[in-house]
Amino acid sequence: MDTILDYIQSDHTVLEDYAKDIKSDKADVVLYGCGCWARQQYLMLKEQGVEVKAVGVDAKYYKPGNFFFGKGIDSIENLSQKYPDASLWVGFNLDQKSFLSIKNDLSKNYPFKKIYACDCAKYENFANQNYHYDDVKKNAAGFEWIYNKLADKKSKNTLISYLNQRISGDYQYAEDVFDPDHYFSKDIIKLDHEVFVDCGAFTGDTVQELLARDNPKKVYAFEPDEQNFTLLKNKYINDSRIVCFKKGAYSRQDTLSFAGNNADASKITDSGDYKIDVDSIDNLVQGEKISFIKMDIEGAELEALKGAAQAIKENHPKLAISAYHKFEDLLTLPQFIYSLSDRYQFHLRRHSHLTHELVLYCI
Repeated sequence: MDTILDYIQSDHTVLEDYAKDIKSDKADVVLYGCGCWARQQYLMLKEQGVEVKAVGVDAKYYKPGNFFFGKGIDSIENLSQKYPDASLWVGFNLDQKSFLSIKNDLSKNYPFKKIYACDCAKYENFANQNYHYDDVKKNAAGFEWIYNKLADKKSKNTLISYLNQRISGDYQYAEDVFDPDHYFSKDIIKLDHEVFVDCGAFTGDTVQELLARDNPKKVYAFEPDEQNFTLLKNKYINDSRIVCFKKGAYSRQDTLSFAGNNADASKITDSGDYKIDVDSIDNLVQGEKISFIKMDIEGAELEALKGAAQAIKENHPKLAISAYHKFEDLLTLPQFIYSLSDRYQFHLRRHSHLTHELVLYCI
């Protein structure tokens, strides 16, 4: 009988394989992009013995006099003419568009001989981007448990694709399982005048999506980041259905360190630059028959679920829980939810071609 490890196809990153190809071809490399993801790619290629020849951006973003690791940045259009035989390395991360479609578009517009991209990173905030096969192997029993609990074939395929891509960084694993309906997967979520709790409400993007799909009875939005909260509150100030808390969702009432002003990735951390108030869903939303809870709170999901234990036991709400911030999320989150109610059916969906935005749905 097959185990989950029989479906894991790689024990190293695809970047290592690509680097070997480039060195074998003796090809020049043009890096496309100059942001934080390009920085990761540049450093990892250098570690593999691959030197980037030139760095380019789209002509509309090109400004003379800018540099990237000491290399002058040019337009990708100019570099395609200057180095037509080079390999192009895509230095921006992929999200809603697949690598295959991006590669096809680039091939039509530029003469580069080969085009590479990978979901690999290891420096600065990306230290845990790629999993190690041995860690997956050590936790095979836990991954096997959630695999067997998943209620549909697409969810099982999603888990396998996620683990393979998380180890290898190969975008091919996202091609057949990508779902564009973030938090509201159409074949899983059926909306009906929800009492909705949004943990990690950011500036109201998920609330806005909910309002486009449903006429909710009430929305409770948790957002501790000062800048995000101000935008959130102002956006819905005239909608009495929407209650905004400048707090983080957590297991208890407390004041914690927080790394803020980081757009959609602000989070609780011991090294945070300021303090935030946190509280539990059970404390702040007492008495409401909550029907749907969404969480995307940068690794604090388990603590927030603990703080919603009573609501989950009593109301059995639909859950859409981000399950990619920590290696152990796929092990701890479903098992904790199952301990509260064994009536839940589990589903997984990938809402990005990156290994970000993996959502555990519980129905």
